[in-house]
Amino acid sequence: MRESNTSNLWRKLTGSTCFAALIATGALTPTAYAQEAEEAFGGLEEIVITASKREQTLQEAGMAVTAIGAQDLERMGATEFADFAVRVPNLGFGNESDGRFNSNSPAIRGVFGANTTGFYIDDTPVPMSVQPRVIDVSRVEVLRGPQGSLYGARSMGGTIRLITQQPEYNETFGSAHATLSTVKEGDINWSVDASVNLPVIEDKLAVRVTGYYGQNSGVYDRVYKPTFDGFVINDLGEGAAAGPSEDLPPAPGLFGLDEWVPTTFNNPAPAFDKNENVDDERYGGFQLTAKAEIAENLTFIPKFMYQKIEADGLPFADISPENFTQERYFDEDEAGMERWWLASGTLKWDMDTGSITSSTSYFDRFLDEGEEEATFLTQLLNTHPVLRPLVGFFTGNDRVNPISSIITENEAFTSFVHETRYTSAYDGPFQFTAGVFYQRTKNHLQYPPALAIGLDAETGGLVPGDLIFQTENFFNTKEYAVFGEATYDITEAVSITAGGRYYKTETDAFIESDGFANDGPSRVPGDLSLDKVKQSETGFNPKVLVQANVSEEMDVYASASKGFRIGGANGNLPATLCGAELTALNLNPADVQTYDSDSLWSYEAGVKSTLADNRVSLNAAAYLIKWSDISQQNRLGCGFQYIANAGKAEIKGFEVEMMAAPIDGLTLTFALGYADAKITDPEGVAGVLAGDELQGVPNWTVAASGEYIFPVGSNTDGILRADFNHYGRSFSTNNGDQRTRPAWTALNLRAGVIRDDWEVTLFVDNLTNTHANMADSRSIAAETSGRQRVVSNRPRTIGLDVRTRF
Repeated sequence: MRESNTSNLWRKLTGSTCFAALIATGALTPTAYAQEAEEAFGGLEEIVITASKREQTLQEAGMAVTAIGAQDLERMGATEFADFAVRVPNLGFGNESDGRFNSNSPAIRGVFGANTTGFYIDDTPVPMSVQPRVIDVSRVEVLRGPQGSLYGARSMGGTIRLITQQPEYNETFGSAHATLSTVKEGDINWSVDASVNLPVIEDKLAVRVTGYYGQNSGVYDRVYKPTFDGFVINDLGEGAAAGPSEDLPPAPGLFGLDEWVPTTFNNPAPAFDKNENVDDERYGGFQLTAKAEIAENLTFIPKFMYQKIEADGLPFADISPENFTQERYFDEDEAGMERWWLASGTLKWDMDTGSITSSTSYFDRFLDEGEEEATFLTQLLNTHPVLRPLVGFFTGNDRVNPISSIITENEAFTSFVHETRYTSAYDGPFQFTAGVFYQRTKNHLQYPPALAIGLDAETGGLVPGDLIFQTENFFNTKEYAVFGEATYDITEAVSITAGGRYYKTETDAFIESDGFANDGPSRVPGDLSLDKVKQSETGFNPKVLVQANVSEEMDVYASASKGFRIGGANGNLPATLCGAELTALNLNPADVQTYDSDSLWSYEAGVKSTLADNRVSLNAAAYLIKWSDISQQNRLGCGFQYIANAGKAEIKGFEVEMMAAPIDGLTLTFALGYADAKITDPEGVAGVLAGDELQGVPNWTVAASGEYIFPVGSNTDGILRADFNHYGRSFSTNNGDQRTRPAWTALNLRAGVIRDDWEVTLFVDNLTNTHANMADSRSIAAETSGRQRVVSNRPRTIGLDVRTRF
């Protein structure tokens, strides 16, 4: 791989400086401690969360919650989802949609798939694929287990919440932050961000402004692919037959052509030089928040957030995560862009008996990205058991040459959300939360016409207008809900909570497609008298929780709760490309035009404890999940997919989280998760057997960190930190093929100095340069046979982090 002189010099500087800093801070420690008097230790910091839509400490909450505060996020260098996700037990990674911007699908406790994990920015639900920068965040809360009563649909596995910082009335302060680093296989990364808090009217009005901008170097290089190597139908009925390969379907026997032969032919397209770091990206955004006391005990908080990412290419590895070379017939950029904004307003009225919170928000997102499809088309037209003989029959040619083509996807998504709730604050044993919720989403997903100029002539007239594929999809959903939870203290030590959510959902969809890959024009609904496919459902998600305060140091709890996910509609499944698979599955596409919601029941028991004079917190939970009518994504080898309700599954596992401060200045954390997720009843789904493992679910997750802060001089501390994570093996399914994703580990190291007003830290992320298979990309075009695209982590990155406060 190419490494510029600049990046080579930067690697030497940062590498040697990191090493020197580790030696220097260690050497200074004994002297510094001899000069400093030991300060009294006050115990582990109490973490306040709002997971139950009321303030309570992490140890009081009767659920499994991981909470990561602002300072911890900064110290671990977390700037995006993957940075903090590895800290959470039983939180897995997945890709359930096309491309990069719309595909992130985290799975909590093995509940894998699109729209199974709720994602919130403050009180606003946003698509789980959105990945806001973790900047000016008060804390991250990850709620494990279904949150159907308080958070509704799409939280059947759990909920991730980003809680942003709020303005303060009477003090002007701020911070500025910058990073500079170099990544193996790539070049230079950099970022800057700043926040400021400004009082406007004393005790009445304040604003908080945050802005950020940065650039990440790409790590993948595009090179010229000079030949097509594979198998084709022996069009002439002559030559040495290789016999059917185990990886190929039987030859179709059409037009007297009945055998596969190996072939190699030269790419007629002009060669191009290596294009390095093709997946460079730039990102930026800002947040503006105000806080106004508009009457006594009545506060209004308006907020506006904006983020935009521009990428030059797709950051996916071909075949294996260790491969940083993308072989292509043409030097075509796979560029993409995502921008979103969120406007919200929250009213909070504090009374003696409780508080009323009313939040209204509007979220608007647009993304546009492309993928080259010449590789897929060349493979398809030279190996498909129906298309290859047809092309040979009409043209007399023994091959189809690569033809340049880009397929693009864009999506316009909007969401309007309102929630009003009352949270009591009574003196007696009874408390409750009750509210109403409304959400309307509109989603316009389209693939503009993907043209391969000259392909119609190359295939003897099989591709009219050179149109490969185009589609427009309209999905509209409305959700109405009334929810509540009530808690009664039976004794001073025992309480019971019961509640639930009554909901009604309305969904409509219209899908119109065309092109060679689609078998020409198609429409969903197929009934021309209908303008849309419509679906509506009502239901109730109950929850029961029992908590007991065993002692001052220990609480135990047990709960049962239900979660659900809204159904939807599928597009066309073309007979020409997919016919053999549809026949093998005994599937009529008309039978899967729509799919219903699925649901699950979760049973959980846990313990939360504080030990050793508040130097150790130890929490553990065990759970059993029974999942019915799974909305299963079925990816076909022809490049199309559909979702169908099929089968039942059972997931059982446990989690352990520990935080300890064994000596002053040293903080240790440990998190362990285990999930055994298996199909219990496939209900006749082809290719699925009882006992099969659910895809995308790591069996083990382990995370640990150690942070040591010690004085090194007057008003100056040193800091050493290590973050480790391990993901066990998991499975993924793409193009009808089940694949094993091997276990992987990663280690990050940081060393630096801290003062009241500034911090300087040297860091090494992914010290061992691990290349993990985190997910399979579904691809915007379709996965080329034998060349899957793999979502991986970033290679080893070495850099400098500087932060100042004022």
